[in-house]
Amino acid sequence: MLNELCGWCGRILRVDLGSGEIDHLETRHYADKYLGGRGIASRIYWEAVGPAVRAFDPENHLIFMTGPLGATGAQAASRMFVAGKSPMLKPEGFCYGNVGGFFGPYLKKAGYDGLVILGRARKPSYLWIHDDDVNIMDAADIWRSGAYAVRDCLKQKHGRQVRFITTGVAGANLCRSATVVTDNEGSATGGWGAVMGSKNLKAVAVLGSGTPKVANPEALKKLNKKVVHLSKRNAWSPFPEDQVRRIGRASCYQCGLDCIMRSTYQTASGETVVRKCQSMFVYYPWVLRRGDESAETAVKATGVCNDLSLCTMEMANMLQWLENCHGAGVLSSRDTGLDMDQLGSLGFFERLAGMVALREGMGDLLAEGLVRAGEELGGEALAQFTNAVSDVGDGATYSAREYLMNGLLYAFEPRQPIAMLHEISRIIGQWVQHVRQPPSSPVTADVYRSAAKMFWGDDRAWDLNTTDGKAAAAVRIMDRTYVKDSLGLCDSNWPLMVSWNTPDNVGDPTLESQIYSAVTGLESDEEALLRCGERIFNLQRAILLREGWRPKEDDVLDEFNYEDPVESVFMNPDVIVPGAGDDVLSRRGRTLGKDEFQQMRKEFYERRGWDPETGFQEAGTLHDLGLDDVAEDLSGLGVIKLGSSGGRVTLHPSPPNSRL
Repeated sequence: MLNELCGWCGRILRVDLGSGEIDHLETRHYADKYLGGRGIASRIYWEAVGPAVRAFDPENHLIFMTGPLGATGAQAASRMFVAGKSPMLKPEGFCYGNVGGFFGPYLKKAGYDGLVILGRARKPSYLWIHDDDVNIMDAADIWRSGAYAVRDCLKQKHGRQVRFITTGVAGANLCRSATVVTDNEGSATGGWGAVMGSKNLKAVAVLGSGTPKVANPEALKKLNKKVVHLSKRNAWSPFPEDQVRRIGRASCYQCGLDCIMRSTYQTASGETVVRKCQSMFVYYPWVLRRGDESAETAVKATGVCNDLSLCTMEMANMLQWLENCHGAGVLSSRDTGLDMDQLGSLGFFERLAGMVALREGMGDLLAEGLVRAGEELGGEALAQFTNAVSDVGDGATYSAREYLMNGLLYAFEPRQPIAMLHEISRIIGQWVQHVRQPPSSPVTADVYRSAAKMFWGDDRAWDLNTTDGKAAAAVRIMDRTYVKDSLGLCDSNWPLMVSWNTPDNVGDPTLESQIYSAVTGLESDEEALLRCGERIFNLQRAILLREGWRPKEDDVLDEFNYEDPVESVFMNPDVIVPGAGDDVLSRRGRTLGKDEFQQMRKEFYERRGWDPETGFQEAGTLHDLGLDDVAEDLSGLGVIKLGSSGGRVTLHPSPPNSRL
């Protein structure tokens, strides 16, 4: 067990909005096995939220969990994990999200590693946390307000330094895709805004005066300098400079890294905004296609989503579906209440977003989620779905057709596993840059192969035209991502697979464990942390099985992966992949063979120590991971193999004297 707590605060705040009871859970009870973030959130969910609980039931728990590196000065460590039963999933079930900014670190400065919210308040409320002073406050005056108005109100009441997480009008109206929104334009999808709305909870405001203790500040300082050096790279803007100009970084709390996908922009009209990643592109394709509209319209559309708390991925899929339906003559402007000739204009986007958030007209159906809306309408309307449509996230971005191991990453998660997908797509995208324009990227084919070997644990994993090594790579990527999500590390910078600033241009997979050791004082290495990731992955697997997940029926991919040839990929429009030496090959026009996937899945089961025929976990494997109570619960449900873990391939052995 942990002795002196460094990195962690030691307490997890627990608030029952129904009874008004406020108490604490002990972090030390969880941290040894589950680290923080994703790990502890999943364990609390396992203990507190049964399979019969629905997303909007008071018994659902909304869990916000930070990691041990947050607010310690560790670089790109401000993330906070969000978990609970999601209303976006169909059927509803365990899901998760991830949000950056300042709220998570400020929760730690207030003395809490996490926040668990259950029950339903009798009236609109918000939670005010100021160190040990925690109160449930009246939110009647902000209940129907957008996220930006809530921000302004909270800062007026509690001071300019206050940090918050909130939901907009969509959350109050129980739109299933409603997000939670925080400072610095951070948001998390999964329907958590709607869960807040169901609990009559408008916001959580926090202000803290403390700082988590760091075991070895000098070691952390040296490691931070190394991380900053390794991560330096050129900034990039997707917008025309004369319309939207990048003016600087938009760093989260205590982060000095070059965040390539989170920046501050100034529009031609003088507005200054923060925009990040996919959300920048929610409307951009339609704006560009119009020809008479400024890129500023796309920037403003993202702000509309954030203010109303609408998921930008869901909105992008909705726009494409409406356009397809209109083009096919399935839904007219009269049916939708939208003037489709105005698609691409700001007015059109504001009209659609408002209809959904307020549940007006057809927006009432769309507020149930695009998947449910399509099934309700059926027929030709359902046929207009693109491959991207999924419960939570995008079902087609970086699919298994181009990058084979991605099939395993998609198959075992309840939502789009974007952080895992980035580990492959990012380095391939950097190699594509080098092929097109060598000075723009140091990632040659040799650098790619060296990094793949080091980070994916198999000499053959780099070759994206064979299934060799892909199960091993998927296991490694999953376990590393689960650790990243548990430590609170940001996907924009971690893992550091390549560097512009070293002779070999290859990154360092041991940095996470070195930083963890410096902060917590617990000696660890890469393999020990990956072992934690393996444990947390198996815990999530147990949660899914308990809620009705059927391995052979649900560990699968959408049919388009086998049937629709890939034509283009984000960051890789020609779908090129490295071949032997400096050969450049293409997967354009390729699909994933069903036999290929079955072969990779069976090897994956074996490497996980699961029964290769059924996909069920084995009791021996869970015992080895310290999950005996989980095995016992699953055995009562008949969803576990009780034999030994004889065929298990141990990838992450715990080293002698490991504290994990």
